[in-house]
Amino acid sequence: MIIEIPKILKLNDIATFLMRIEKVFSMQEKMEPNVIIDLTKIKKTSVLGILLIYKLIDYTYHHNCFKRPNLNVNEFIKKEWHRYGFFELIESYVSNKDISENSYKGLRIHVEDKFIIAPQPLLRKDNYSNKVLKDKFLPKIEKYYSHDDKAVSMIFLCLSEVLLNFWEHAVEDTKSILVAEGNKQVIEIACADTGNGIVSTLGKTLHAQNYSKQQILKKSVEKGVTSKSMTNHMGYGLWILDEIIKLTNGKLHIYSQGAFYRNDMGNKQSGECGFWQGAIIYLSLPLRNPKTLSDIEGCNFENDKLQINWI
Repeated sequence: MIIEIPKILKLNDIATFLMRIEKVFSMQEKMEPNVIIDLTKIKKTSVLGILLIYKLIDYTYHHNCFKRPNLNVNEFIKKEWHRYGFFELIESYVSNKDISENSYKGLRIHVEDKFIIAPQPLLRKDNYSNKVLKDKFLPKIEKYYSHDDKAVSMIFLCLSEVLLNFWEHAVEDTKSILVAEGNKQVIEIACADTGNGIVSTLGKTLHAQNYSKQQILKKSVEKGVTSKSMTNHMGYGLWILDEIIKLTNGKLHIYSQGAFYRNDMGNKQSGECGFWQGAIIYLSLPLRNPKTLSDIEGCNFENDKLQINWI
């Protein structure tokens, strides 16, 4: 069995990638022998592509999908792993060593060629969800974008809404990473988990309406729609991201369990796609005209009631 990753793995190639790897998510505990994960043809990738390769390897390892698989890579992908800080993490899988918290210590925020690359482990422990974010992750991003306070506010708003969505839906996933990469003109934010997924968690709330999976995902970006209707979750998180993307002419792509939602500069599409257990969330935020909650029409609630308390 050969799992061949596309030659180009950027935003517009995710649908092809998902079609090629979706069978993996039905192979838990199968220990399939003679499997090759072929990364040798990759010539171009992105922060999102690197993140998805990592999560694919992570999932197959922790769910015993394959028995001693061969991971074939080229020099380009090795350099990209080093560039984004993933090399040691993936090497620990290849050497068949279990991943512990210490493996995440190699993730470092750094500036390279006028870019900031900021990976952040998302473990369900207080010292990662609060202390590390406040002490190490956010201050470096704030410093890099210190020339524009409103851009910093927008970036932090979007980061916090992505994280809140992760905490809400990815209950079964403990090995996820959020990555931000940007320059002074644009920042990309990507997070992928293999937890419960938006479609299944929100679908339980909407089951009476008998929505399809693509309709569920489309509903997830509507104001007031939440999978925790009997709690203080207001269901504004993905709606806020969608509105910010519309106002800034950015991009928001969401994939979950065979469905996708895309907002490309206000052009919205939804449909079915290859299966990904959990969710993939990607944002591209232009910074030339940043927007915050006060710019969103119909937004009449306080900022600090919605965001993670960074302070």
